Amino acid sequence: MKLTKILMAGILTVGIASANDVLKKSMDTMQKGIEQVQYGFINNNEQMIKDGLKMITKGNSLLSSSSINSFLPKDKKHMTNVALNASKRITADTTIVELNLDDKAYTKAADGYADMINACSRCHGIVRSW
Repeated sequence: MKLTKILMAGILTVGIASANDVLKKSMDTMQKGIEQVQYGFINNNEQMIKDGLKMITKGNSLLSSSSINSFLPKDKKHMTNVALNASKRITADTTIVELNLDDKAYTKAADGYADMINACSRCHGIVRSW
């Protein structure tokens, strides 16, 4: 019985550590992508923006709908749908930015980028109780 409890505790600990690693990798990747998009807009470099969007998409894809709940603090688990919607908004906004860049509609592309940052802030506000 004690061995079973010890094994279960070990498995749970590994699972939590793994979830934290995924979250860190996701956030780090999206942060680097956001920085690259920002620099791309500042320097009028469409390729830099597109490369940044790819990084954002990669980081965001690590946050699957099934795993978002595991990243939220215990007292915020009931807000999983808000976090999931933020992730979906980021996905939609990357497409909006890309399409507007292709159409040379830079102001609209920047608006899509701003909405993406708002989606990030919304989720961070929940997790960090801002």
